[in-house]
Amino acid sequence: MVSKKLLRRGVSELVIILALIAIIIPTIMAVQGWLSRNVGGLERVNTIPPITGYVISRTSSENSEVITIGVKNQGRERYNLTEFRAVLTDGAIATVNERSGTTRILGPGEERIYVLSVSSAKLKVKSIVITAEEVSSKRIFEISINIE
Repeated sequence: MVSKKLLRRGVSELVIILALIAIIIPTIMAVQGWLSRNVGGLERVNTIPPITGYVISRTSSENSEVITIGVKNQGRERYNLTEFRAVLTDGAIATVNERSGTTRILGPGEERIYVLSVSSAKLKVKSIVITAEEVSSKRIFEISINIE
């Protein structure tokens, strides 16, 4: 006959608890490390774009347009406006000549007016795209000003 002691053999509750602790603690440490790496990245997310633009005036001739825009730095960093591009009504990209000669670096809170000339071959400009570079970090982003 088999004794009762042999029938009650199995994994001890203490062993189960220790195994769960051995699994849970490294999991918590891995999640904590992942969160601490990714939360730092969330601080760089801006809800308000640092550079905004608006249209002041627009004049058209047969083959070109002259568009005057205002650009404002609402951020805390200095930005260099590296490029102006025009998107035409058919989706093509046209070159833009900045004619005002105004400096392209905007400090915090600064606002500048730019006069842009676009040779559009009888197509209208739909929007102006400005490429801006943050001076300190060299981070590049684009803003779009709707003309229509």
